[in-house]
Amino acid sequence: MYNQETVITSYLLNVTNLANVTNYYHHHLGLDILEKASKQVILGLAGRPLLILKEQVGQTRQQVAGLYHTAFLVPDQASLGGILRHLLVTNTPLLGGADHGYSQALYLQDPEDNGIEIYWDKPLSNWDVRATGQIIGVTEELDGTRLLELADNRTGLPQNTKLGHIHLQVTDLKANRTFYQHNLGFELKSSMKQADFLAYGLYHHHLAANTWTRAKLTIRSRNQLGLGTYALTVPDLDLVREQLDVNNYPYRNLATKLALTDPNGIELIIS
Repeated sequence: MYNQETVITSYLLNVTNLANVTNYYHHHLGLDILEKASKQVILGLAGRPLLILKEQVGQTRQQVAGLYHTAFLVPDQASLGGILRHLLVTNTPLLGGADHGYSQALYLQDPEDNGIEIYWDKPLSNWDVRATGQIIGVTEELDGTRLLELADNRTGLPQNTKLGHIHLQVTDLKANRTFYQHNLGFELKSSMKQADFLAYGLYHHHLAANTWTRAKLTIRSRNQLGLGTYALTVPDLDLVREQLDVNNYPYRNLATKLALTDPNGIELIIS
């Protein structure tokens, strides 16, 4: 079975219109509102926080490193078909869909242009796993008609949905790869022109990064719109701490977690 121990457990988005973005994730994607305050909303499923929305006043979108998309992993193809039907019924705009060989995915954006992927993993026997450990993906047309034929009857993400991976837009692909490999122990599963796909163990990617944008991205500053923080669970926290010490990479101890900032200015909370 592929590695399910490493997960992106939650993430934080800085937004300008808290009510509007909350409505999108709650009514269109079906996330539950777990906590609500004047400037912050926590959404999730089955009592598990997945997304924190934090309102930032006076901010405008800048050309900085950050989120390409966050990927919600649903348990099976029928769930993905059900989500597709729900999105169509609710007139939720879709950017498109794709069959990646190891998964099938839908792509969309929230009202403040934060990317979202919703996908299911095909059985491991369908994956192109090489002897080197690389897992090769493709981008082919998604059979939406077949997906709708297999759809279950749902009006939002299943309660056992989790965050399968996160995909970043970065300032420097090589520097990003070095950081995540040498400090956090990720393995490079595949790469293409201007994009890397990294994971722990047997998985196609827990983390992706690209430099596809034509704009010259700069490092994020705290509280800028978009991705502010994401939380990552790793198989061996002590090993990560040791590696950070060896490489003299700064971090903070938070009881049973570590906090640090990656080369793009994105804060990570590692447990």
